[in-house]
Amino acid sequence: CTCPSGYALREDRRMCRDTRQGFCFTEVLQTMCQMSSTNRNLVTKSECCCNSGRSWGPQCELCPLPGTAHYKKMCPHGPGYSTDGREPSRCFADNNECTAQPSLCGAKGQCLNTPGSYNCECQKGFSLDSSGVNC
Repeated sequence: CTCPSGYALREDRRMCRDTRQGFCFTEVLQTMCQMSSTNRNLVTKSECCCNSGRSWGPQCELCPLPGTAHYKKMCPHGPGYSTDGREPSRCFADNNECTAQPSLCGAKGQCLNTPGSYNCECQKGFSLDSSGVNC
């Protein structure tokens, strides 16, 4: 196999993996990535999307939603790990997302840090929106 630019042959030598680097965003408004929602570290798309990212890269590519077949293919080892599963992702894995991105969960929610991710706990009478990022 040969891989196109931005991709590298996986260890099994049967598939290519995405090695392109870009910013990870936790907020997208009307298909526009919000620069204020990135920690400005360059990461791969799987490192971003497998760690609570909403979109990635210069073209603001949307991440697949957790639980979908596309998400499971991109993140087969679950949140906190890139596609190959050998190392924790550099996007948010060992960081406290709640401290790094204070706007997570919105004004009516509390961000709870977890290994490689976070959860939102909403105030009584509020629930998470479809993005899973705001109460």
